[in-house]
Amino acid sequence: MSVDVSPNALARCATHPDELAGATCQRCGTFVCGACTTWLLGALYCPACAARPEVNYLDTFRLSLWGKRDSGAWFVAGCAVMAMMGGQAAFIEKDVPTLLGMLVALAVCVCFFLGMRWARYGLLLLPVALAIQAALALVFAMVVVFIFLFIFALQIFLDPRNKLFFRVQVPERALRRLWDLRVNNPLARHAVSMGVLAYFMPLFAPAAVICGVIALRRVDPNARPPIGRRASSIFGIVLGMGAMAMWALVAVRLIGSGGLHWMT
Repeated sequence: MSVDVSPNALARCATHPDELAGATCQRCGTFVCGACTTWLLGALYCPACAARPEVNYLDTFRLSLWGKRDSGAWFVAGCAVMAMMGGQAAFIEKDVPTLLGMLVALAVCVCFFLGMRWARYGLLLLPVALAIQAALALVFAMVVVFIFLFIFALQIFLDPRNKLFFRVQVPERALRRLWDLRVNNPLARHAVSMGVLAYFMPLFAPAAVICGVIALRRVDPNARPPIGRRASSIFGIVLGMGAMAMWALVAVRLIGSGGLHWMT
């Protein structure tokens, strides 16, 4: 026996009442049709919820860094100053090949700092060209230096944070790792850092435990954005408690040795 359902009884899209709803928003429960369906980070949302910064937190994080200089850009700016000084010394000594190399390096570094995309590739080619120039001049020590500079330039080139400075799109997985490193539950990261420092300065030990406990209580994978770093929080607590135990043992031994010395 079949039961006929009136079309008016079927769920309709909240934005397009003439369209049947195909799903519901996982945040507010609003009915949405296929045209209104928005998938973000593995979940389905209506257009209004998808536009909220706490829901689309990765895109909000990306926009906060979009076109803004990172530490790599400022490092290259320092290299520009060194290239300027090297060019000045080459000009005084009338060393034309070195002067030309320093001028090219200065141009690439300045354009990199200004965010010109071609300079990203120029920064990779520059150490190679300078290494070849040094090899032709039989200055093999400088060849080794330029090889290390190439490795460092390659790290800057592949760094997702530096790509955001040049307004280059970053894959979601890399963006999520960068967000997790910089934004996700920072107290857990501080707990680990202070836990390590606590083995050199005892005052950091209780601070590491307190930060770790607070960070652990904040962990909520179901929040938007999710709050993680449970393992880092626990590790910070363990480091802090271990440091307190170590310094307590040191204090007991110092007091004990001082007492024995007074008795003798």
